[in-house]
Amino acid sequence: MPEEEVLVFSPTRLYVSVNGDDSRPAKEANNPLTPWKTIQKAVDNISGGDTILIAGGTYFEKVIVSESSSGTAENPTLIRNIPGEKVTLNGNNEGSQWESLFKVTQAEHIEVRGLSAINGYWYGFSADETKHIKFDSLSTDNTRASGIYSRVTSFIEITNNKIRRACQAQERDAQGNGTQECITVGRTDNFKISHNEIWDVPLAGEGGEGIDAKGGCFNGEISNNYIHDIARVGIYLDAGSHEEYNIRVFSNKVVRCGGGLSVAGELGGHIRDIYLYNNLLVDNTRSGVVFQNIMNGRFSNIYIVNNTFFNNGQVGFAGEIGNFSQNELNTNLQIVNNIFYNKTDNFRFSIFHNLAAPHVIHNNLYFDFKPGWAGGNNNFSQANLTALDVQANPLFIDIDSQNFALQATSPAISKGVPFKLPDGSSLFTTDFNGEIRSGSTWDLGAFRR
Repeated sequence: MPEEEVLVFSPTRLYVSVNGDDSRPAKEANNPLTPWKTIQKAVDNISGGDTILIAGGTYFEKVIVSESSSGTAENPTLIRNIPGEKVTLNGNNEGSQWESLFKVTQAEHIEVRGLSAINGYWYGFSADETKHIKFDSLSTDNTRASGIYSRVTSFIEITNNKIRRACQAQERDAQGNGTQECITVGRTDNFKISHNEIWDVPLAGEGGEGIDAKGGCFNGEISNNYIHDIARVGIYLDAGSHEEYNIRVFSNKVVRCGGGLSVAGELGGHIRDIYLYNNLLVDNTRSGVVFQNIMNGRFSNIYIVNNTFFNNGQVGFAGEIGNFSQNELNTNLQIVNNIFYNKTDNFRFSIFHNLAAPHVIHNNLYFDFKPGWAGGNNNFSQANLTALDVQANPLFIDIDSQNFALQATSPAISKGVPFKLPDGSSLFTTDFNGEIRSGSTWDLGAFRR
């Protein structure tokens, strides 16, 4: 939607400028020539469905949007920059733990758009016990904890944001709390995290993963994000001590991170019905995908389908997919239609799993193939491969420019199976670019030819 169209829905507009005056009556703040000075003044005086338009400049304040500012489904409250103007909240690295530069708490139908938060102590933007929230086209830089954080929230969209240098506080506090992740959703349902860029977190402290859905999240989508150059894993799903389920992770590009994707039940929880497909996992230090063996969490119905793995697993006992769980209640873990390309010197395995029984592995391409662990109780070895698998160079169009689409002569073409879930449905009928997969065979990897 063009920016000009966004503004026409508001019954009332309130203007804010660093050159404004908070002593003015509200009727004057309706005029861009006589704005208020602080964002908080406008927030405290809006009615549901109003729009706050903020002029460019740097604002040294912390904003709290509460229940009184709630909009409706038909007329959400909109808080945004004046189109084309740069609005920055600067926290000067001052404050206390759990504070945000911009916090939405116990409010509904709030949209925040086009703002920047820098030097935040603790978070940049956050939503706490809220419903129907949109964080769109925001940016954060140099926050002590998450750039964007959500807790106990329903129906939240986190889209088109740029998160740089998040989680700069590296140690846990006395209660064992870390700095969370660059984008965090905890105990959140019906969420969408899409088209964000996250980068430049070189410190591997107590936190700092790219995107984390944790603590019992459900009904979510993590898609089309570009996560690169961070020390920790790019995307992390952790049930904690709860049940976490129905999360789709697709068309993400994770490059030069500590790891690609991880699933866990760190406090013994159960994570199920997780769909990892059409992702590009490139040059990540640890494994491309890891099932964590922490507090014996349980995994059920995890689908790793049509992903492209390229040169992951460069340090330690690492490779492309590592399942270190030893929970005998794990069920239905499927690895199908993927491309595994790895030519690095320290590459240890294509697929490793401690428990063989729950895995279904077929129709994958390996270049090169390496077995799981020749001396252990698991050995996904050459003998496990069948005629459905391919061992050959996939012939990507251009590795140097990271174009992992397939050349016309690729041996990965038409070697995949049209993949369906147990109920006969399929989430996987489009590729990384949204192109339709059809026919009796599919191409392997994230791209269809």
